[in-house]
Formats: sequence, C-alpha cells, structure tokens
Amino acid sequence: MKINPGCTYCLLSRVHYQCQLSTKDPELTNKVMKACLLKLGEEYRPGRTSTHIATLVHRTCYEVLNDSDPYRYVKEGNTQTALKMLPAVRKLIYGTDENDEAHSFESSPKSAAEIFENAVLAAVIGNYFDFGIMGRESSDEEFQNKFVTFFEKGLAVDDAKEMLPLLTDVVYIADNCGEIVFDREVLDIIRKIQAERVKNNETGGRAPNITLVVRSMPILTDVTMKDVKELNMETALDAVMTTGSNAVGVCMRELPPETLTAMKNATLIISKGMANYESLSDENFGPIAFLLRTKCDAVAESLGLGKDLSVAKLVK
Repeated sequence: MKINPGCTYCLLSRVHYQCQLSTKDPELTNKVMKACLLKLGEEYRPGRTSTHIATLVHRTCYEVLNDSDPYRYVKEGNTQTALKMLPAVRKLIYGTDENDEAHSFESSPKSAAEIFENAVLAAVIGNYFDFGIMGRESSDEEFQNKFVTFFEKGLAVDDAKEMLPLLTDVVYIADNCGEIVFDREVLDIIRKIQAERVKNNETGGRAPNITLVVRSMPILTDVTMKDVKELNMETALDAVMTTGSNAVGVCMRELPPETLTAMKNATLIISKGMANYESLSDENFGPIAFLLRTKCDAVAESLGLGKDLSVAKLVK
C-alpha cells in the first residue's frame, strides 16, 4: 500500500505516544520528535510504501530514545487480557455443551467450516489490540467490552470458506501480542483440519505444513520469537521463522531466504493486521488472505471499505 498523506500525522502521533511510554523527560521527547520529523521529511515521497517510511521513522525514534522496546509492558498486558478472555472466546468459536462449557473441535455441533470461520473472526477481532493509532483510545478493558459486539457483527468481508481448500501448506504472518492468543486457536484448527484431510487421503500427496512468521526484534506491539516461546507455540507448528528484522510489516529486502521460500511455496499465506497488509498488498504473492480490522482511514480506503470493519479478504 502506498503512503497516504494522512499517514504522516498518524505516524508522528504514534512516535509521541511511544515517547510517553518510554520517558518522562520532555527534553528527550522534543529531541525524538525533531529527529523523527527530519527523517519523515527526508523519506516522504508519494508512491512509496507506507511501512517502509514508518520503519525508518520508528527506528529513529527507538535509537534516540535508547529504548529497544517501549511497548514491553503494554504487550504483556495485552497477552494477559487475551488469555483471560480465551475461555469465553472458545465458547463463541465452538459453541457450548449442556454444562455451558466450551466444546472442542471434535465435540462441537458446528461443522469444520463454521469453526474455522468463527476462529478467523475471533482472530480478526483480536487485531483491535493496537495502541497509539491516532483517534483511537484503546485499552484492554475497552477491548473486552467490545469483543462480543464485534463478533455478533461478523466479517464485513468473509472469504473464510474460500480459504478452506488452501489449508495444506500455510504460512501465517503474525501481527500483535494479545491477538496472537487468538491466532493460536486458528492455527490449532488448521492443524486439525489438515489431520482430517490426511486421514481421508485428501491432501493430493502433499504433506501438510504450518509455518508461523514473527518479527526478529521488537517493533511496536508486534510478536517476536520471545512471545512465541512464552506461549509455548513452537510445539504445535512445523516451523517458526522471522521477518529478519524489526521492520514494520514485512520488508522484502530484509526477509531471510528461508522465509521468502516458505512464502513462495505456500498454498496459502495468512497475513494478520494492517502493517502486514500495507507491506504485502503490492507484492506478487498469492493466494494470500488478509485478516485485519480497518482501524484507519488510509487502510480502509485502500481496501475500498469503511472504517472499523472486520475483514478476511482472500487474494488469489
């Protein structure tokens, strides 16, 4: 996605927000803002990818702040909130039994397609976890209050059923902490769908595979290998790879060869969140499913949609 003029003041607003997370020194904050204004002025060009410019500005911010992870405590809080909500979210995904306990994949009265669609919707709603976007006052408490409302509204763009036949060799590109807890549910369901297909000889001779891709180093509230290990996710995956850097979204120039190969060979890439959409929407990958909330006008406009919608859009 090319940068929108509105991205500029949103980006600077986020820089100011992360300064507030990191320091109470007004002189340091002024120094950061000046450095980031200069970097934005140097790099801003209509037609350039929005995440490329955002990466350079945020790296400048972190360098001047001398803080490699301003969001460390925000991320911990997001993950704890998601874990507390998980039992209730599983009830929405699988339905409940006569004792009002959450069904499992095997015991649910819902079809595999319905379960997958519900899990995708829950993961998309999880993308609401995002702090520092201008005009959005996000908090864990607000997120808990809104989750059921968003779930009842459903997906504004719902291509989940079209994804089902493509779930053989999946590359899942993660976004934020917090929502990764709900992504884990999607990954678990994909694994079970794959197992059923192996049992029924429906894989076309290709071995099922799931690869999770995360950031190499902290940036914003994005998931890193540290977060994957803390949630003990590696054991349920075939591979965990990285984007090769702390770029916002996926920077093709910094992507490790093994990650690029996995993306090229995938039967489906699942891209979570706005930054991954911004960085990958103009690249030649497919099939690719973009799962996100349209949290800003620029991304909503790029998708031809309204703001604050839940989206599961498949591009082949």
